[in-house]
Amino acid sequence: MDNPFVLFVDDDENLLMGMKRKLRGKFNFDTALGPNEALEKIRSGTQYAVCVADMRMPEMDGVQLLSEISKISPDTVNMMLTGNADQHTAVEAINQGHIFRFFNKPCEDDDLIAGLKAGLRQYQLVTAEKALIEQTLAGSVKVLTEILAQLNPTIFGKAMRAKTWCDKIAKPVGYKHPWELGLAALLAPIGYVSLPPEILTRLGQDKPLQPLERDVVRRTPEVARSLISNIPRLEQVAGIVYLQNRNFDGSGFPAEGPLGEDIPLGARILRIFNDLEKIVDNTLVVKHHFDELRQKPQRYDMALLDKIEAELAEDDPSYDKVAYPQGTELDIYLKHLRMNDFLLTDIETLGGNVLLTHGNYVSEIQLQRLRVFQELHQFHEPIRVRRGGAKPA
Repeated sequence: MDNPFVLFVDDDENLLMGMKRKLRGKFNFDTALGPNEALEKIRSGTQYAVCVADMRMPEMDGVQLLSEISKISPDTVNMMLTGNADQHTAVEAINQGHIFRFFNKPCEDDDLIAGLKAGLRQYQLVTAEKALIEQTLAGSVKVLTEILAQLNPTIFGKAMRAKTWCDKIAKPVGYKHPWELGLAALLAPIGYVSLPPEILTRLGQDKPLQPLERDVVRRTPEVARSLISNIPRLEQVAGIVYLQNRNFDGSGFPAEGPLGEDIPLGARILRIFNDLEKIVDNTLVVKHHFDELRQKPQRYDMALLDKIEAELAEDDPSYDKVAYPQGTELDIYLKHLRMNDFLLTDIETLGGNVLLTHGNYVSEIQLQRLRVFQELHQFHEPIRVRRGGAKPA
């Protein structure tokens, strides 16, 4: 703000007129006749560098007003004008109203001007420091995300999709700092920078990993926490990323730590999205995806899963029995196979072993078995299925 404004608040209109005469040409200033008008001006979006409020006003006293202003506009430097500067008033004002300076009535012009200049300098220091931290934070995050994008565009694309989901559900699930959740989703896979190129390639192509390789990948949130913790103000994000694979029942990674609702909300959300991402094709999230997640209830906060489903799940056009009474034929990868899909081709490993034959509907047990096999074997893909339509009795 090139010419920051000072706001004077008093219920005495004559006193405000006197302030205007004293300070005209010396400061950019505004006046408010009473606390309600002051709050209305601040809530409308006007940014004030300094607010000087009278202590004794009928609607609310100066301490109450400045306490409210500090919540709405935390960068504003608060000052008080009072004729009752007893110790109790001073302590209450400092503790509750975040007062930078007191002025006694009547106040000498030189003292008032010197105090206002000090308040404006304080405002400039606070906002300059805040801008510096924000720029440092933004720059650090930009470097990390660019490293991830260069390292493996496919993995980065998945992280971007998870961030989009986080942005959509943050407010409905009651997340207090949505930016924190979105950033955690974006940086969740940053620990992959520690992986050998061959493992990264297989991860990007959804190819099976060997047991030792899976253990190395499982520990990447620890690397991510170490990297993110070095950035100011991202301690909470680092904690969320570290616990992203911690199951609701206390299993998973890390082996020791919180369980149930003691796991940070952001980590519980990422736990759901990490698995949801593995079975969602493109951007369409449907009820069947959540039905599959519910087959492993020990992993998730089920009440949270219900809330996320309500926000993300859309109608699947492939199940439109009016438009497609016989169902819709699709060529899909195995990770996108769902319960009740009708197989039009066999599900066969590259080694020639047939796991499921064509001409059958996929059951819940078969799907679970297939997910286990996918960790160990490679299959001929894509496969052809018919989805939706009327299932024969």
